[in-house]
Amino acid sequence: MDQILTIPQRINFYNCDRNRDLSLRSYLEWCGEMGNLHLEQIGLTWERMQTERQAFLLSRVGYHRLAPVQYGEQCRFHTWIGGIKGPLFLRNFSLEKADGSTAIESTSGWMLVDPVERKILRPSQFKHEHPAYDRPVDAQLIRFRLSELPELGRHTVLPSQIDTNGHMGNQFYADLLANYAPDGLGIRVIDRAQLVFDHEAIEGEEITLYGQRTDACSYEMYGVLPSGRKCFEAQVTVAPAE
Repeated sequence: MDQILTIPQRINFYNCDRNRDLSLRSYLEWCGEMGNLHLEQIGLTWERMQTERQAFLLSRVGYHRLAPVQYGEQCRFHTWIGGIKGPLFLRNFSLEKADGSTAIESTSGWMLVDPVERKILRPSQFKHEHPAYDRPVDAQLIRFRLSELPELGRHTVLPSQIDTNGHMGNQFYADLLANYAPDGLGIRVIDRAQLVFDHEAIEGEEITLYGQRTDACSYEMYGVLPSGRKCFEAQVTVAPAE
């Protein structure tokens, strides 16, 4: 396995929001695919992991946009393993512009689970290569727990939002952050985000969204499943209004 996987990436029209900026949804889609491609270098495909009754599910994300990334730009997407911290397998990402400058960096923590019983497995139960590469990013995984917030709306998980792991795909949580953001903040570009995925959402479940603005450019949000368990929590900072 190469220490860093790098893939050229053009910012296409369908990757962008109304402002022609790369959307968080597209970025999260790329992150998931890059992680899979990196594991495939050692022959560890999604299918093989399924036969071994193991899967990586995203648990936490720390995201930081350092510079605008807009439609038509030619970029390079990098990913590398950040090691293991407690139960989390860490993976870092970086999006580099054509001039070599870094536009976006993120770090993520993944849980190893049994995809049949949906039980969390210990890192020691992962029997494959997992070499860490020492290259820090300007993004962190921050622990937080949101208190009770006012309701913002409700979203029913649609059939088209279910991914190959049988739950609502990670990228669609970016849509929730935009579509249900308080006070119109959802139309602005996200500069920073902390996302925690607490419990899986499956097709047909209704997620009740709660949140509020915390300052001129920031808001908090969480979602609650019909069982009463939290589905996700997020802290978001958007670009200032022009």
